[in-house]
Amino acid sequence: MFNGKKKAITFSFDDGNIDDVRLVELFKKYGLKGTFNLNSGSLSNAFSWEYWNKTRIHHLNYYEYPHLYDGFEIACHTHTHPDLTTIDRATVFNEWKLDKTILEYLYGCKIEGAALPFGKWDENTYECLKELGFLYCRTTKVTHTFDLPNDLMLNPTCKFIEKEMPDLAKSFLELPNDQPALFYIYGHSYELETEEHWKKFEEFCKLIAFRDDICYDSNINIVKCVLSNT
Repeated sequence: MFNGKKKAITFSFDDGNIDDVRLVELFKKYGLKGTFNLNSGSLSNAFSWEYWNKTRIHHLNYYEYPHLYDGFEIACHTHTHPDLTTIDRATVFNEWKLDKTILEYLYGCKIEGAALPFGKWDENTYECLKELGFLYCRTTKVTHTFDLPNDLMLNPTCKFIEKEMPDLAKSFLELPNDQPALFYIYGHSYELETEEHWKKFEEFCKLIAFRDDICYDSNINIVKCVLSNT
């Protein structure tokens, strides 16, 4: 199923903010893989915003970190991060097309995956993603299950800051090795607001890392493995 293994773990992080620098190092330390969903229109520290009116979040400056995501999948998150349900179809198409074109140019890679801004979408979004050749688009509708992808719109298992995540991790690790299962975790690195948050997340990474019965890979490679077995 997943490079000869039945179980897989993948991460999906949005927005391309400066905290990704520390997150990437943590993933490398524990051999974890995943996907970073970027807004090409915000790849500069000139773009920042207030998180819960208390923390200023700075977007990544591409020219300071052009190789930050080497070894990880880069996926689209639209050019300007709009609510896609409030704009016309042509603008929806342009948001995905422009993001895809710029990111492929900057990072020199083929992009076939995406994540929804605010988790919102409608038929226009679905049709545009299909037309542009995307193989998947991650939503924010958590399932708290380990089901495999079965549609263009993929629902993650959980958000990494959810209180249920430790129990989900325990359940996943205890699954029999002959049962196909995907632990699909998403979030934003700026949600690791304190050193205590980072410590707890590193403990989670350490718990799930370096297991012989688990495949650690990007969202797109997981999707392609599932597609090749259907």
